[in-house]
Amino acid sequence: MSTASGHRFWLRTRRLTGGLLAVWLAVNLLVPWFARDLNQWQAFGFPLGFWLAAEGALLVYLAIIAAYVVAMDRLEAAYLAEQAATSAGAAGPGPESA
Repeated sequence: MSTASGHRFWLRTRRLTGGLLAVWLAVNLLVPWFARDLNQWQAFGFPLGFWLAAEGALLVYLAIIAAYVVAMDRLEAAYLAEQAATSAGAAGPGPESA
């Protein structure tokens, strides 16, 4: 296993997780903080602050989960492809080709 590729994989994983946690934290802190100001507008017949806290946050959480799944699938596929290329290149030609 290549240490450099494993390091890059975990660095990207931590960045992705940190970014998605920042979005989660922003939704949990900013929506309630500005709820009174947001209630001036209507969304689907409800005050916007109420709607964002009740329904919008849940939709954002589902979007965070979906983004994590898609991004990690891509990261893992790239990592495994790099590992396969590295191991195939390191193995070299087998005894059959000699």
